Amino acid sequence: MLEPDGTPGSRDRLTLLYVIYNARLVRHLRARLGSRWPTAEDIAQDTWVMVAARLAECRVTDDYAFTWITELTRSATLAHMRGTRRETTVDFTAFEAHLMLPPAPAAEDEALANTVVLAMLDQEPTELEAAA
Repeated sequence: MLEPDGTPGSRDRLTLLYVIYNARLVRHLRARLGSRWPTAEDIAQDTWVMVAARLAECRVTDDYAFTWITELTRSATLAHMRGTRRETTVDFTAFEAHLMLPPAPAAEDEALANTVVLAMLDQEPTELEAAA
């Protein structure tokens, strides 16, 4: 869709910038984030939301827009890191140890127990057992 002055509309321009620069932006973020690189796509998404909101402020051509986008990326990264700083991790391994089942008895022990029970069932009850 073209604007009245013949330039592409903001939606078309956002789509074009996304197609051109998203993969590069994610690589840029992964290189900058070090061990936290799995969050690169989350920050890239936040960046594109900021780009969409501020696209009217972008006064450079599409060929040079990556510099402007990386400036917005800094803000998105800081906001993301501020939000994740409050998150705490909980280690459930100690709790999980209490939930573990005891080891299964050996097959020989099971067979012996079954034999004893069957032998007890074959016996006549004693006077005490019969009185109970």
